[in-house]
Amino acid sequence: MVTMKTIRFFRKGFWVVLWSFLGIVVLFFGLAWALEYRPMDREEVYRSETPGRLPDTLTILTWNIGYAGLGDNMDFFYDGGTRVRDTRERTEANLEHIVAVLQATDADVMLLQEVDRCSKRTYRLSEVDCLQAAFPTYTLTFAYNYKARWVPIPVGRPLGRIESGLVMLSRVKPLRTLRLQYPSAFPFPERMFNLKRCLLAASFLSARGDTLILANTHNTAYDTGGMRTQEMQFLRDWLADVAADGRPFVVGGDWNQYPQGYVPRPEELTNPYFQPEGIDARGFEPWAHFVYDTLSPSLRYLDRPYGPESLTTLTDFFLLSDQWQVLSVQTLPEAFVASDHNPVLVRLARASR
Repeated sequence: MVTMKTIRFFRKGFWVVLWSFLGIVVLFFGLAWALEYRPMDREEVYRSETPGRLPDTLTILTWNIGYAGLGDNMDFFYDGGTRVRDTRERTEANLEHIVAVLQATDADVMLLQEVDRCSKRTYRLSEVDCLQAAFPTYTLTFAYNYKARWVPIPVGRPLGRIESGLVMLSRVKPLRTLRLQYPSAFPFPERMFNLKRCLLAASFLSARGDTLILANTHNTAYDTGGMRTQEMQFLRDWLADVAADGRPFVVGGDWNQYPQGYVPRPEELTNPYFQPEGIDARGFEPWAHFVYDTLSPSLRYLDRPYGPESLTTLTDFFLLSDQWQVLSVQTLPEAFVASDHNPVLVRLARASR
């Protein structure tokens, strides 16, 4: 027989559990808010009093290395798969492969995205330090675009701590490198656990004695509404000032958008989790244009491990000022072995005066 005393006991227990749960939730979000990464709009990350000089003919590589955790064996829960991270052994093997490819290309400048520093998904391995050790004569600059103490999804297997960002490796020392915060932002509270997209921009002396700009970008993938548009408007305004000063520039990276003139196949638009859109190129012409490999895909979808049925598309390319002549541009045939992206290599020459 259920007595009033028993009812009062369970009722009291219910409220204790409820208030305890709410207290934990409030504490969690309070700590997340207090510890949220809040970068400034403009931060200097490197300066040299003895800069080198870049030659008039340059080889530049861009590659989203997928933190060495998204090789051809992986799917990913964000894109319709189920997995969260690869094994430590495979992650380390992927990173070794990535380093070997970078060394073989021997590019003057390498623009890398999704490079981890201290993340659960990469077993706290500092990929930034590994890259610097592999290229001791290069100057490495780094800018965070993802820094969260604890990412709570997916439930049951959370991503946990993520420290990741953009790396620029250059054969010569730049004059100065800046982290420029994009104006796009996720809504609260998602903002506390998500990326803070940025541009890593470096000023270099050229062989001619003037300055030029090389920049690394990684634009928003999962747009909640107008985020990519804000980023492109910011980039257009910033580059307009660079162009007005007569400085040549190259921007490369993973744009998470289709380049101007690219027409995706119908099947490229069938993944409901990730759908790039055409880049907003208004306002860039005639002083800038997009350059990409028209024959080879640079990105595979992560709804399944890579295979004959995998969907591929193109989101990795370059934006150049009109002072450059394109000698060649090629997406390297890496078959997505170590990353969900293939590297793209461009060879450029300064136009005659």
